Amino acid sequence: MNWFLVSTNVKTKHRQSILKARHALDPSEVIKLSSAILKTANKELTLEAIKALGGYFAANNEVNIEALTKKRNKKNLITTFPVIGPNQSMKLIAPKNLKNLKKNKFNIFEPSNGPEVAPIKHEVIIVPSVGVDNNGFRLGYGGGYYDRLLMPVLQNENRPLIVGLIYDFQFINGSINEKHDIKFDVVFSEKQIKEFT
Repeated sequence: MNWFLVSTNVKTKHRQSILKARHALDPSEVIKLSSAILKTANKELTLEAIKALGGYFAANNEVNIEALTKKRNKKNLITTFPVIGPNQSMKLIAPKNLKNLKKNKFNIFEPSNGPEVAPIKHEVIIVPSVGVDNNGFRLGYGGGYYDRLLMPVLQNENRPLIVGLIYDFQFINGSINEKHDIKFDVVFSEKQIKEFT
């Protein structure tokens, strides 16, 4: 039996099921749940005050962190956002202006300019996710961008905390990880906080 094929099929099924449920969320529900999730995460990790945070621009009903990034922007704290590069690469850019954005090939907003900040220079990186398995491994969209970006820094002692913000239905009951998948340190949903070691 081809383990890679079985694993890929399992991931695809979970991905389709979770994205369908997330797509069905009402915009007001997204706002309400995102606010609750952010409130808990900020209380635990003081996200509004740390020096360098990796964020993202929410797409397709992901947990919306715009309120957090706006507060950080007013305090002139470093908040970076992913920018897709050639050969499936990605870097984290700290824009001066949150209004100067463009859409990438996945129809997701990214900064048009700003300095690059290496992942290791962050205290926390919030990684968007389709799902999270029992062991804290991330189910992404299948492109491997975050895996390639973060895998080299995860072995370092003074590395950033890798954080997930998801809706409770995005927790996967089971194990779905492959060797290249990154693992969250802590994941927040509207109902629970899960820490993974």
